[in-house]
Amino acid sequence: MKTKFTLLAVLIVISSANLFGQERVNRVELHFQSSSDKLIKATGWDYNSTLGEWINYKNVINDDKDFKGKYKMLQGAYMMSRTNQNFISIQTKTVTYKGIKYYVLIVKKWQGEYEYPYIQEDWYEYKSTEGYIFKENEYNKLKNINSLIVLKTKHKVSIGSKYEKYNEQKFLDLIQTELSSKQDDFSIVYKFPILKSKEGAIRFCVPDYFTSSDPTYNFDKRYFETDSSNFFKIIIKEPAHNIGS
Repeated sequence: MKTKFTLLAVLIVISSANLFGQERVNRVELHFQSSSDKLIKATGWDYNSTLGEWINYKNVINDDKDFKGKYKMLQGAYMMSRTNQNFISIQTKTVTYKGIKYYVLIVKKWQGEYEYPYIQEDWYEYKSTEGYIFKENEYNKLKNINSLIVLKTKHKVSIGSKYEKYNEQKFLDLIQTELSSKQDDFSIVYKFPILKSKEGAIRFCVPDYFTSSDPTYNFDKRYFETDSSNFFKIIIKEPAHNIGS
């Protein structure tokens, strides 16, 4: 009997050692693998129904004509940070997670908020970086724009604030955490709408969560516009040996 109790005690000690002696292993870090060129300029057009005029600015959609006159000094970061439809640059990079390639549309932009939101005083601006993560079949829609296309994803990450600057490794960590989540079960869908005009120009809006009542996604009233060669900078070029294969 004593031998049985001794054997049982040994087994308990061994099991405890296995339970509490597991090795601490960090997850493997993601890395960007390929990149497109950057889109750094497009004209934002917005129809001001009160004036009956189209108002245009660089890299931002805004229908306030006063920024061309008495508030001209506020063009740039301040004006851009007052609307979500603005960008500093747009670029695509790829990552591979669990053997699947994803395309991350990276939008660097101006954002802003009040230091004292309850009384809406002391507005300040900061740079933010948003990443919209598309599956390959969704991203490939960009390669055949004949009229209207809309890229969709439920995966978005964001970094940047008054106190936080862009850090690529943290951005990649956010991407990995997002891809490992159950986000596909959520109802929020981010859309990247793009339209080829009759004249061949490309019109688009910065990706956002558009609803049926949201006026920001309306190509009859407001959009960015640029020529196709400039817009296609955001498409990752395939290696030369893959062309025609």
